[in-house]
Amino acid sequence: MSNYRRITTVSITHEVDVVSCRQSAKQIAAWLGLSTLEQIRLATSVSELARNIYQYAGQGSFHFDLRKDSQGLVNAIGFEAVDRGHGIREIERILDGSYVSPTGMGVGLRGAQKLMDEFDIQTGTEGTRIRALKVVFPPQPFPSEKRIQEIRRQLQHEGASDPYVELQVRGSELLLTSSELHNKQQELEATNQELENTNKGVVALYSELEKASQELQEASDSKSRFFSNMTHEFRTPINIIENISKLLLKGADGELNPEQYKQVRFISSAAGELSDLVNELLDLAEAESGRMDIVPTRFSLADFTEQLRQFTGALSMRYPSIAWQIAPVHSDVMLDTDRNRLFQILRNLITNAFKYTPEGSVTVRCLLPDNETVEFLVEDSGVGISEDNQARIFEEFARVRIPGLAHVQGNGLGLPLAARLAALLRGEIQLHSEPGAGSRFTARIAREHHQSAVDLQNLDLSGITVLVIDDNEADRYLVHHVLEPFHAVVMESPTAAASIDKMHAIRPDIILLDLDLPDIYGADLLESMDWSLHSRVLINTAKPLENAERDRLLGMCQGILLKTQPDYAEALLQHVQRLAGSLSA
Repeated sequence: MSNYRRITTVSITHEVDVVSCRQSAKQIAAWLGLSTLEQIRLATSVSELARNIYQYAGQGSFHFDLRKDSQGLVNAIGFEAVDRGHGIREIERILDGSYVSPTGMGVGLRGAQKLMDEFDIQTGTEGTRIRALKVVFPPQPFPSEKRIQEIRRQLQHEGASDPYVELQVRGSELLLTSSELHNKQQELEATNQELENTNKGVVALYSELEKASQELQEASDSKSRFFSNMTHEFRTPINIIENISKLLLKGADGELNPEQYKQVRFISSAAGELSDLVNELLDLAEAESGRMDIVPTRFSLADFTEQLRQFTGALSMRYPSIAWQIAPVHSDVMLDTDRNRLFQILRNLITNAFKYTPEGSVTVRCLLPDNETVEFLVEDSGVGISEDNQARIFEEFARVRIPGLAHVQGNGLGLPLAARLAALLRGEIQLHSEPGAGSRFTARIAREHHQSAVDLQNLDLSGITVLVIDDNEADRYLVHHVLEPFHAVVMESPTAAASIDKMHAIRPDIILLDLDLPDIYGADLLESMDWSLHSRVLINTAKPLENAERDRLLGMCQGILLKTQPDYAEALLQHVQRLAGSLSA
């Protein structure tokens, strides 16, 4: 309790002491700069609890404290209500709202709980102890010892006002609260009218977008069908050329002279390259159209790493000036995914690393960042890729021309195909590169291809409030669109400042927090929240995170969701279902 400082204590023995408690709470809140409505909420909560002590226990004590953070600033007003009565029966039902009393007992207690940010009650036959906190935001300078003594003397000197005066004050506060609610109601009605008018235009816009999206999808399907049909048609004549070339090279119909042998070898080599191109086109078309079959098998990571070592060893014979290493895995685990497709991804990445490293080294490492994912890092010390070209290399047939490496052969399909395959294996490929400093490709793949899917038929988020703190309107819309069919109550805040009132007044069950907010960095907002909210926060970001920052954030929240992952909607539902389940556990 070293971060708490007691301000005053009020002994409750007479009804007038209830008024003293209320006045003390309101004055302390005013000294700390809380808004008038926040002062009223705090005073009302304290008044209800003090009245409970007087009515049901006869007497007790009310302690007022200030809590300071690591920087020495006041970040909360705390109080502790203590009595030695007979305890409160049916306390769990009172707090969850299921207890109905003919006398109204428990209503004030539940109301006080809703008005506070933290609330803890311990009750039994030897008495009741209630501890509660009201957050102060932004944090205020902690008063000096001299100032605390002045506050205490002022509270003791003023004492309790005349009950009739207090009734007048409370009447004025009620009028103020009613006026505030009326203003909010008018603002809400105006906003609803504006939204209704805007919605008509949005509906028309979505209709146009849906039509354009359908046309684009049809064009994409036509392109995929064309690729697939044409490549199948190409394969037959290419196979004939390859097979006849092999027969001629073997001398099946007579020995070839040296010049003929050289010419047929050129034909055979070109047919082989064309065959590889056709195979990659077929795979790319199938991956884009969703017709590619993924056949998960169970195999060990160490065994797969050995397969990569054998492949890299054979490949390296064509590049004698390059040193290479396949780092051993530190912990062998079992994978359940399509081994052939995973090898195809790594084969393309490793081959590319050798191609674009005139001399130096190529290293392949494997990491296990969590229980669901495996990462393969393919690093080289080659020519690197400029930032302008990093997106282009994942486009079909796009090749980056690099001075001094014009001889490098390729068709521009290897990396696009690897990216498509990674998405089909529930993963992604990331690139970090600088010209002249080499490149690092990271293939992040799900260990288990068949992850447990969300039970959409039985998923019910009724009563779950979700606050989306994100300045991107499209991202907020997507979250709302995904969660709305399951009856979640979704609220939106485009800035950190706009979210603070919602967090304190509503206490949402789940908070989706973007990191790149316009007024404050999301991680800083997370740190400023009280710890009871940290258990409700899910980071929802498109920003690539370094390992150190990711570990730091995971220590303060319940998970990190990447907006860029291909199965974003399903992943969002999985996280929300998990957090909603923890609330009811």
